[in-house]
Amino acid sequence: MKQNPFSFYDFLGYMIPGAVLLYLMNFVFKMDSLVSVLNLKDSTDANQLLSFIPAVICSYLVGHVLAIGSSAVIEAFSTYSNGYPSEFLFEVKAKPYFHQSCNKGYKNLGRLLLFIIILPISVLKLIMKDILKIKMFMQAKSLPEKLKSETFKKCKDILRDEIGVNVDEMVIDKGIDGDYLRLLYHFVFENSERHANKLQNYVALYGLTRNVSFVFLLAFWFSVYSHFNVSDSNIKIEHIITFGVFAYIFYIGFVKFYRRYSLEAIMAVSVYKKNAS
Repeated sequence: MKQNPFSFYDFLGYMIPGAVLLYLMNFVFKMDSLVSVLNLKDSTDANQLLSFIPAVICSYLVGHVLAIGSSAVIEAFSTYSNGYPSEFLFEVKAKPYFHQSCNKGYKNLGRLLLFIIILPISVLKLIMKDILKIKMFMQAKSLPEKLKSETFKKCKDILRDEIGVNVDEMVIDKGIDGDYLRLLYHFVFENSERHANKLQNYVALYGLTRNVSFVFLLAFWFSVYSHFNVSDSNIKIEHIITFGVFAYIFYIGFVKFYRRYSLEAIMAVSVYKKNAS
């Protein structure tokens, strides 16, 4: 399958989040120096187009940094809270966020630190999903019972017969291991161009929502600092609340598209039929 050097993911996953962050820094937090650094000033004709090139390049580069940060923070929190989609799709319950074993206190400390770093998301998730149990915020959903058993069986068949994996120890109660899902993803990518295109779209969408969620998380903490520590700040409590809510909304979007990506790979494998030679 042919793929352009500059992919759909580069545009959605890197450029847009990077541009959103630069926009917030310049127009909300009034970092006017960005305008001169990126050469975003009034110009005419061809110079006007050329003046945006530094901003485009910077947005792309900042997007890569955001992707690293969001993977370490947003995705990690989702995994600790929900488990992997290839697990909760088969109704595997996530382990408690904080370990109960006393010999894993250092892990609890790390998770507590993550809970604080991601505070607007963790608190809203606790309220909306865990306490109020509002359905629209419960995106880590499992498959229906019959579909769950049939798709799991088909995934095992493909792993065993087409990829050569020993699946004797695979049981539905543990879901599909993340490494096995990668094998299924690459199998689909090589054998079904129609599903491969959809998978790429979902990867771009969950990358976009994850990175933008991280952007608003950064904006949340920056607005907290600016509101309470900068005397002439124009940031108000409404800004802090808004950034926190947007961080959570895009986090929910990330969980949704991360699930759909995993589901698409599983369903593509489930309907796969080997062409007759």
